[in-house]
Order: sequence, then structure tokens, then C-alpha cells
Amino acid sequence: MKPESTVKTILDFTRIEHTAFSLPLIVTGAWLGAGGRFPSALVMVWIVTAAVGARIFGMALNRIFDRHLDRLNPRTAGRALPAGKMTLALALAIAATGLLVYLSACWFLGGWCWILSPIPLLPLLGYSLLKRLTPFCHFGIGLCLALAPLGAYVAAAGHPRFSIAVILFAVFVFFWLSGADIIYAVLDVESDRRSHIHSLPAWLGVDGAMRVSAAIHLLAWGILAVGVRLAGGGPPAWVVLAWAAFFLVLMYVPAIPLPKRFFPISTLAGMAGALVPIVT
Repeated sequence: MKPESTVKTILDFTRIEHTAFSLPLIVTGAWLGAGGRFPSALVMVWIVTAAVGARIFGMALNRIFDRHLDRLNPRTAGRALPAGKMTLALALAIAATGLLVYLSACWFLGGWCWILSPIPLLPLLGYSLLKRLTPFCHFGIGLCLALAPLGAYVAAAGHPRFSIAVILFAVFVFFWLSGADIIYAVLDVESDRRSHIHSLPAWLGVDGAMRVSAAIHLLAWGILAVGVRLAGGGPPAWVVLAWAAFFLVLMYVPAIPLPKRFFPISTLAGMAGALVPIVT
């Protein structure tokens, strides 16, 4: 395999562009942890490094655990592992590299970051397996991402005494991404049923799952609004909150293809949500 082809395969395997989901969240977590300002550039570099390493670790494991299921799904059969473009050994090496990057960044951050570093690894290890057990598997990925701003908060504050603002923001992240993942799962509803994979669309049907997702996103937006009210946010916060609502609504417009509703539209909703605590 040519070097440039290998790089392209690895980038596709890890879906680095989807890091856009987590970067705004960790920036907001760090902002809140530092008391309404950004921590030092060095701390931010290590926070971002930890987030990227954790994401590579989680995504690689997801691809490894799902390689046999992906082969049965026409939408995913072309992915690196089921299509034979990548060996299992290389995939495991990528996962191990992500883990090493994450742990190294936590070690350099030190203190509570190093002590608490194993905690995010548990949902990262387990969320891919939930679809084999429960239709509520979507909340597993929501939990993984909800830990990102909390981890950034600890890195910037130097302690795990979380503020109400960051707790509310983490809860928003949990519901926002869980709802988005339900929408994404609609793409695989028929394949999931054939393979006996659990998801809300496979369980409730597309319409039922979309109603659940909409209720979850309404709850997510309401949590953001509560945060603005508690903090006494001014017009800028409410304007950004309105933009978050706009992008959340776009995720339910039938004329927009489902993949685009998940990425980039749900990403834009998350970015707007991440900006709310900063401008409040």
C-alpha cells in the first residue's frame, strides 16, 4: 500500500474531522474551569491533545468491535476493516496510539487529571458494545462526549469541584449528542433489524425514534436556557441560544439528507450550544 494511501485510510478510519464535535466543548469546559477566561496556551495544548487521543482510541475501538457488523451493512461495508483495506493489527496499533497520547497528556497535566484519567476510558471502551444489549445505546456516546467539558474543566481549574454552569453544560452535551446519534441510527434501521442490533429506530420505528430524539433535543435546549437564566445572561446569550435552537430544528427538516443532519448540522448545533456559556 502506498504511503499516501495508508495515511488516507487511517484518516478515514479515525474520522479526524469529527473531532469538531468535541473541540468546542472542551474549549467551553476549560473557559469555565479557568473562571471565565482561557487557561494558559500550554494547558490548552495538553487539553486538546488529550481530547484527540481519547477520540482516536474510542473511534478505533468502535471500528474494531463493529468490523463484522459493518461487513453486513451495505452503508459500512466499504470501511477499512470490513473491506480489507486495513489489518486488525494496524487498527489495534492506532487504538493503542490514541490511548498513549491521551494518557501522556493527562500525565503532563498532572494532579487530578492524572488521577481521574481512567474514568473516561470506561465509557469509551463500552459504548460500542451497548448496541448489542439495549436500544438506549445512543446515550453511551452521549456520556462519552459529556465527559469532555468536565475533563477540560478539571484541567483548567486544577480540581473536580464542578460549577453549576459546567454541570448544566455537560448535561446539555449528553442529551444533544444522544439525540443526534438516534437520528444517525435511522440510516441503519433495516440493517440493524436484520443483524439483531438494538437501536431506538429499530425498536420504535423511524417516526417513533425521531419523536424521542426531538423530545431529547428540546430538553437539551431547555437546559441551556436554564443556565442562561441562572447566570443572568444578557442579549448575546439569548441570540446564541436562538441559533442553537435553529440548528436543532434543522436536524428535523425532511428535505435535508440524514447524513448532513448529523454532520455538519448537529455539529453546528453543538458549537452554538458551546458558545452559550462563554457569552453568558
